[in-house]
Amino acid sequence: MGVQYVLFAVLLVPLSALIGGAYGGSCREATLCCNGRDSSCVVQKAPLNAIIEDLNDKPCYCDHACLKLGDCCDDFKSHCGGK
Repeated sequence: MGVQYVLFAVLLVPLSALIGGAYGGSCREATLCCNGRDSSCVVQKAPLNAIIEDLNDKPCYCDHACLKLGDCCDDFKSHCGGK
């Protein structure tokens, strides 16, 4: 059973880093920048059906309306050139 646990841990850690870090709230990593208001221009930090327990896991946006709404991803201005 110890070998199975180690194998599981070895596979799970890189997979969770890949899934969590693939979007991680970054417009640059998600390769998103949208003009105007576009609800599909969103970066989901948590899986779609996950229960959000941490407010930092809320989705962030990479559209220019996020500046007015205050829900931009942290790198929106640097990546998308928001004013």
